[in-house]
Amino acid sequence: MDDKGRVGLIAKFREHFGESVTVLKWENHLMVMTPQNFEKLVGFVGERLSFDSATGVKNFFNPKVQKDRRHFFGNKFDLSFDAQGRLTIPKTLRERSDLLSDVVWTGCGEYLEPWAKKHWDADVLKWEQEGGF
Repeated sequence: MDDKGRVGLIAKFREHFGESVTVLKWENHLMVMTPQNFEKLVGFVGERLSFDSATGVKNFFNPKVQKDRRHFFGNKFDLSFDAQGRLTIPKTLRERSDLLSDVVWTGCGEYLEPWAKKHWDADVLKWEQEGGF
């Protein structure tokens, strides 16, 4: 990650995403996915959050669901690649994810996760200590 918040992605992955990506802040890392896959997530949580369902309307008054809604939609960013194939991660998102220098890209099937190296190393260590697979 450079000092302007730009991070590169290899051409193979850029081709998969097209011109833009949807980025979600999740715990202490990010999730980078196609806008179409984000819409699938919206569909999954939709009944619980949507005004178009009786459950969603009822949940409107539930403080936990309101927080879930805020954090799910409030941590979503639509980003585009620049001419060099880089994403510019907004400063607030970089700071909240601690993505200030060394970035580890992790492939997770349908999406990618950029992590601050120190958080990635700590997460891997915790996973190993918990028995891994």
